[in-house]
Amino acid sequence: MMREFIMRARKAHTKPDVNLNELPQQGKMDSVCAAIAGALWISGDVRRDTAIHVVLEGPGNAPKTISFYGSEIRGLRHDERSMASYIADALKKGAWLELNEEAKVRTGIRVAKKSFERLVWEKKGKKMFVLDKDGRDIRDAEIPADCVIIFGSAEGLPAKTEKLFRDLRAEKISLGPTMLFAAHCPVIVNNEMDRRKP
Repeated sequence: MMREFIMRARKAHTKPDVNLNELPQQGKMDSVCAAIAGALWISGDVRRDTAIHVVLEGPGNAPKTISFYGSEIRGLRHDERSMASYIADALKKGAWLELNEEAKVRTGIRVAKKSFERLVWEKKGKKMFVLDKDGRDIRDAEIPADCVIIFGSAEGLPAKTEKLFRDLRAEKISLGPTMLFAAHCPVIVNNEMDRRKP
């Protein structure tokens, strides 16, 4: 049973030479790093029942999917610069991967040469939700512990993914009436689910 987030970062750079001092200029890599930390880290621990996959589609060597698994992570720091350094390691490790190949970066982190569509399709056996401002309010939605929650970076999700979501019967849910930063989305989803625990 695992809650999985999928973030589509359409402009995040895929070149392995990530500049830790210029994360916003590298396709909003700072937002990607903050989303990863928000999905997994809590005070003094990591959410062991949660994973996040970020699909980077910006210039360099796209697509690259980097996955962080809370059940495996040990001793990793959660600040933005540390997150960016882990992403840089993943991009270096994954530079020569063929399409749909995967490699281990370190305990709890993997990298793959995998598209957003392929990743989503691989999760088709789980209940799937797409964050959308016009969707059903999350407080009215039944969300199982074993699920996939999809969201985009500031550019949003392209219209062409609508058919894929329909085919997989993904449900659109909203986090409220105000548009939020992408990095805030996993935090709010996790908080909502925490409140539902018996």
